[in-house]
Amino acid sequence: MKTGIKLVALVGVLSLLMVGASLAADYPTKPITLINPMPPGGTLDLQARAFATIAEKMLGQPIVVVNKVGATGMVGGLAGAQATPDGYTLTVGSVNLTNAVEWEIANGRKPPFTRHDFIGIGSFTMSPTLLIVHPDAPYKSLADFISDAKAKPGQLAFCSGGLYGMSHLPVEILGHGAGVKFRHVPYSGGGPCLAAVVGKHVDFGAQYPPTTLPLVRGNKLKVLAVIGGKRLKSIPNIPTVKELGIDAEYYGWVGILAPLKTPKPIVDKLREVTRKVAEDKKFIDMIEEPGDEVYFLNGDELAKYLDVESAKIAKVDAELAKEAPKK
Repeated sequence: MKTGIKLVALVGVLSLLMVGASLAADYPTKPITLINPMPPGGTLDLQARAFATIAEKMLGQPIVVVNKVGATGMVGGLAGAQATPDGYTLTVGSVNLTNAVEWEIANGRKPPFTRHDFIGIGSFTMSPTLLIVHPDAPYKSLADFISDAKAKPGQLAFCSGGLYGMSHLPVEILGHGAGVKFRHVPYSGGGPCLAAVVGKHVDFGAQYPPTTLPLVRGNKLKVLAVIGGKRLKSIPNIPTVKELGIDAEYYGWVGILAPLKTPKPIVDKLREVTRKVAEDKKFIDMIEEPGDEVYFLNGDELAKYLDVESAKIAKVDAELAKEAPKK
């Protein structure tokens, strides 16, 4: 009897393995939707489309990037979390999703989803934020800028692409590290924020290499510092804020997420494809030409990074929630 039970169990395991192998071999058999929770034209969109261009050739099916915007990424994030877990709807993950979720929690609200509703496929960039001003601004260095900010507490205005998003929080982190206060002016996205700095409607901003450096090369913007732990290869003469004694770092990671319960064989195949994309010369050129750098984390590494990042952002959001005006 026991032998019979063992045989049945063995047949069951072998059947599951065969089904898994079949899933991986056949997938994908139709186009894949890649949800981008942020507007077209920004850093996230450019990198998502670069990824799709390379990955679809490896998978043999089109990858269609669909922008589902709203609520600082929450609309698209929720759509991705609730998608059928079959590998045909993926989400462009980024620090924006972490920001939005942790802000809800900091204000005592239950977020519609969390990072635990996704499986991390992998990240392919980890962009430091750039502190930018207009070339006519009266700052030759970060030290000049911080000195002026301390002399005018709460007066220097900065733009962001949305409340508590990836161009808002780095300035708050910088402010906490330097012991200064700034005035926040939120815009509808990264593009309008860049236009505001170029047009001198605000004093400064914090944006990312792909959309910023072309404007720097055109003498429409100036970078004062990198809000990260190391200098960028594309602008090696620009120091980090840490070099100047300010404890502040903020990175705009971008990667791919799948809904929870996506079958493991499909997850494994997507993870392998994401790794290959990150190693692909054409993809590297597309990312590095605008001035960014490829930085790959596999699924497990991304999950560990998100644990650390979420704790850090939760702390900043808790402080901001205390300072926010009460309704």
